[in-house]
Amino acid sequence: MMFFWLRELAGWGLILVALYLVRTGLVFISDMQSPRIVESAVVMLTALGILKAGVLLIRISTAARVAK
Repeated sequence: MMFFWLRELAGWGLILVALYLVRTGLVFISDMQSPRIVESAVVMLTALGILKAGVLLIRISTAARVAK
């Protein structure tokens, strides 16, 4: 029973990290003096990967709870 909650909390934690990285990437682009486009693209791609992993953990946790 505890593994469901650990996966769920880890998934939500990864989603929060991904949202923070998206915000960081947007700050990189929105700097009017010197926009850092390449750095922003790298941060955004990383955020998308982390977001996908977080959603996967939440889906697995939900499926395990339903199947139980």
